[in-house]
Amino acid sequence: MAGNSVGLGGRGCRRRSVLRGVGAAGIGGLAGCIRSTDEIKAEGDAEELIQAGFAETGVEPPFRTTIAITENDEREQFAQLFKATLDETGFFDVSIDSREFRSHVDLMRNAASNDVNALFVASWTGGWDPDSYVNMLFHSDNHTPDGFNVGHYANEAVDDGIDAGLVETDPDERISVYRGLQETLVADSPISFVRFSESTHVWDADTVSGWQTYPLEPGAYYAVYAPWAGTYTELDEGSEFVGDLGSDIATTDPVSMTDTVSSHATALVYEELVAVDFDGESQPLLATDWERLDGTTVRVHLREGVQFHNGEELTAAHVAGSFDRYEGTIRETDVYDWYERSEIVDEHTIDIECWREYGPLETALFNVPIVPMAAIDGEYDLESEPVGTGPYRFGDYDSGSHWRLERFDDHWFEGDDTVPATAPVETVTLEIITETASRQAALEAGNIDFSYGLPSANVSEFENDDAYGVGRHIGGGFDMVIYPCYRAPFTSAKVRRGCNMLLPRTETLETVYDGFGQLAYTPISPLLEAYSDEAFQETIADEYVRPN
Repeated sequence: MAGNSVGLGGRGCRRRSVLRGVGAAGIGGLAGCIRSTDEIKAEGDAEELIQAGFAETGVEPPFRTTIAITENDEREQFAQLFKATLDETGFFDVSIDSREFRSHVDLMRNAASNDVNALFVASWTGGWDPDSYVNMLFHSDNHTPDGFNVGHYANEAVDDGIDAGLVETDPDERISVYRGLQETLVADSPISFVRFSESTHVWDADTVSGWQTYPLEPGAYYAVYAPWAGTYTELDEGSEFVGDLGSDIATTDPVSMTDTVSSHATALVYEELVAVDFDGESQPLLATDWERLDGTTVRVHLREGVQFHNGEELTAAHVAGSFDRYEGTIRETDVYDWYERSEIVDEHTIDIECWREYGPLETALFNVPIVPMAAIDGEYDLESEPVGTGPYRFGDYDSGSHWRLERFDDHWFEGDDTVPATAPVETVTLEIITETASRQAALEAGNIDFSYGLPSANVSEFENDDAYGVGRHIGGGFDMVIYPCYRAPFTSAKVRRGCNMLLPRTETLETVYDGFGQLAYTPISPLLEAYSDEAFQETIADEYVRPN
């Protein structure tokens, strides 16, 4: 378990056990200690806001609700801290419901339609563009179950801000739009942001050389061989790199992927037109260069002589077909949020037309793997076996056991002064190990060379051991509490903001995550410094979060 153990009682109150039902989902849990009804009196700015919100919505304290979490030691510790904080006000009587991950996600996706009375603890991972941190979570077009606006939050000013950010192409203007949008969101507090997470990688220092930690979790294995980023890994002995995956692989078709593990498994198999390196800079990948012809059209020049793993040679038709096949799939918005159509100029030149001006077009191109014509025409099923142009091709897969890739010796890269033409690692084997304790044990026993996502306290132990290398980088993810904006008293921004002010962020960072990560007050990660640097975070916290 990461961090120190967390007490349940809270300032000397006597605990009492009682099951609490919470709406159609029937969640139950352990209620915490609360002030008696007669003793409830607002103390401080946050409680005064909550009291005003209760009066505004006609809710009498104590209000019984639940904190819903996934089965995870760190989540449990945080939930207990937040529960104790809310219970102590006397305005709430909180239980905790812990579920397996998929059950938790299903509960969130159906929460509004079932009028579920719960505060949801979850994580979100954005990317290299600010839109990825706000659109799916806050735009009213993205209410669950189609999007991930779990609380069914709706604010016209927020919708307008998100829409404006997407069509703005001037960098300075985009910064202004997204900073203003974040301020509006924190003032309204449909979600509380707890902590910006770190990407943490641990490897056997006697075996692995040259490893770099990619900031975004889906790119955990880019460092094996990423010539577009000037990065590759060598092994001091042998030619097989052994890492891990935290769960089984759901799918290997890009248009079906909704989980990070599937992205991990296929990151070295598929390639896109554009890549984003370890510093957040756009780099040519299957495209050698690109240019905007007008506000809605970009001309892309493709690399020649690129071969797919099935022997096909890359042409503009592969690009057009790869985009078109997203239509009607679960990942449709990755492309059709901006894509109108393609016009093939010649075999290695294509004009991509957007249906609107689109600011984050380069990072959008980074999200669309290019696949062979056999898959585009429906003759080949990528669900069972991926085929791309990447430096590694599919080897074999044993469900629940391992995923294996083999070096693709016909990869297009010819070498340069930084990266060799042939990847030093011949085989990449990813062992499927679902328990974090088992992943750590496998690393310590020498059964794997590398692990990602270990509990923070365990990573701290590895940092003090010279036998291991540890990579830490602020990532694109954050932990959050989602309020049910569809259900009183959380229909009131006063109640939500009061809870946001009470959130035990510092204690959570120190005791639950062992100091790993950064306190979060806004949705956009400081990885995108221009949109969310430390000074901006502090200004927002002083204005809207910290009690006066």
